[in-house]
Amino acid sequence: MEKQHQTRIISHVLIIAIIIFLCIASFALCIICELKKSKKEEIRVDGKLCYLPQSRAFVYGIAALICSFIAQVIGTGFFIFCRRSADFKSSKSSFASIILCLSWASFFMAFILMGIASSMSRKQIYGEGWVDGKCYLVKNGVYVASGILFIIAIISTIFSCFLILNMHRPMHTQVK
Repeated sequence: MEKQHQTRIISHVLIIAIIIFLCIASFALCIICELKKSKKEEIRVDGKLCYLPQSRAFVYGIAALICSFIAQVIGTGFFIFCRRSADFKSSKSSFASIILCLSWASFFMAFILMGIASSMSRKQIYGEGWVDGKCYLVKNGVYVASGILFIIAIISTIFSCFLILNMHRPMHTQVK
């Protein structure tokens, strides 16, 4: 019985470590995107037409999206796995579910922000641009903001898992 408990704790720590690693990787990639994004000096203008070469931020942005998505899915799967043994009528369980929903909301905001910024970092050809034939640059701080939102999402997911895990932990009381 004790060996099963130790194995369960080790597997939980391993899953949380993987989620944290992916979160840190995603945030680091967001910082790299901020440093590698297209600069104003790279825009070439020919009359009313403009050209902007593809920046490395596009590739790093896609990698950040993949890392954060995998971390969020693993975290949600871990939450569902932990909740299966929990009491569904508990207020802690409901609160943990709300935190997980907020985590997904933060994740979707970051995903959309990072996806649009990464899309803007692709090559913008003369006359085509990004949207309406015009060249657009990603504003300062967009990649960092999406990285912070990814961290908030993952921390919320891990917090909701801890709430579920601590619900059924036996309480030790002293009897006098």
